[in-house]
Amino acid sequence: MAEPALWKSTSAWTGLAVATHAPGRIGVVASPLEGLGIASVHVRRGGSAALAERVKALFDLDLPDGPRRVEAGPVAFVATGPGAWLAVCEDAPSGWSDQLAGQLEGLASVCDQSDGYAAIGLEGPAVLDVLAKGVFLDLDLRAFPVGAGAGATVAHIGVILWRRDVAEFEMLTFRSYAASFWHWLAESAAEYGLAVSPRSLS
Repeated sequence: MAEPALWKSTSAWTGLAVATHAPGRIGVVASPLEGLGIASVHVRRGGSAALAERVKALFDLDLPDGPRRVEAGPVAFVATGPGAWLAVCEDAPSGWSDQLAGQLEGLASVCDQSDGYAAIGLEGPAVLDVLAKGVFLDLDLRAFPVGAGAGATVAHIGVILWRRDVAEFEMLTFRSYAASFWHWLAESAAEYGLAVSPRSLS
């Protein structure tokens, strides 16, 4: 009998993240990601170049201008549309989004989204087979290389996903859809074996 993982009471995955695998048969490992700071960033009119310079000076990374994710240390920016990004900080301190808003003041509108999203990592030898059941994007490594990111739908649920490694993805979905997303994941991964493994964000 599968045993539920224990998460913080505030986790969107509490009561949902349950392994569905037999010993020795694990095709996908799901890692609910906690402690993320998430903020939407929208460039002010005419401020693209100045915003890119500020982000470069602050975080030593180049803002992506296409469907990609870039990172430096604990901070990443994921392009979500023209002049729009999600800024993500691992193990974010309290007030991180407000701090970012101050750092980008006058150049971008910044809105805290940390409590609005549920984040999860998916990896393993069958991760592409599972994603193919719901993500209607070409995730072949040649078309969707490491660092690529995109918005998509999974079982009519909006997600933002990016590729961290050849067989490793991270996904965000709205917190209110976490239960529906997990139901899809558990059903889709059942034939391959699904393990649940909380991991450090260090």
